[in-house]
Amino acid sequence: MKIIRAYLLCYPLALLASLYATWLAGRIALGYWPRPSLDDPKFISVWVDIPYFIHGLLLVVGLPVFIMSVLFLLYRAIFDERRRAALLLFAAFSITYMFFTIVVIRWDPLLVANWYMD
Repeated sequence: MKIIRAYLLCYPLALLASLYATWLAGRIALGYWPRPSLDDPKFISVWVDIPYFIHGLLLVVGLPVFIMSVLFLLYRAIFDERRRAALLLFAAFSITYMFFTIVVIRWDPLLVANWYMD
């Protein structure tokens, strides 16, 4: 249970960190900030490939694990009357935390997500 809670706390931050680490690695490899539609992260450098792969893995594997973890907390809340309030509060916090992470990625003032997904 502690592992699930730690994962729910760390996943949104790891998602943002890996996205910006890919962008920073692109900056170091290119010598200038990567530009959307011009500098493809897949073809810059092997040093960009590492955070690029990690971020892709977090998107493809990590998001379903995040959803299943929240559902598991909600399932546990149904049967554990003693800790129901704490589990529901933690699940609500995790969903809200992930929502704000998505808002930050969608806001994207530096066009980092646009560059990554291009």
